[in-house]
Amino acid sequence: MSISSPPETKSGVRFWRAHVRALDGSGLSRLEYCRRHHLSYPALTYWVRKFRPVSPRASLPALVEVPVPLVQGAGPAFRLHLDQGRLLEIESDFDEVSLGRLLRVLEQR
Repeated sequence: MSISSPPETKSGVRFWRAHVRALDGSGLSRLEYCRRHHLSYPALTYWVRKFRPVSPRASLPALVEVPVPLVQGAGPAFRLHLDQGRLLEIESDFDEVSLGRLLRVLEQR
């Protein structure tokens, strides 16, 4: 299908709507369609996005549930029982420098 229009109509909505419809039925990639019809690829892309309806769900990110296996017996590597019923639990992959700073602060109190 060939759509030819004078150059002055290339800014018209009807011109671009006709090309977006023709693109849909052409079986061509957007780039190839632009080459064959001497169109600007960025301009056609703009009009494709403008004319094609976007469903509200298409703009939302997909959330996927990821199962996390429960490991029996896993827990913090260290538990410090502090005054006033406070408990500090330290995981096995702790940062030694940060732990040292925390202990110094706790010792000052």
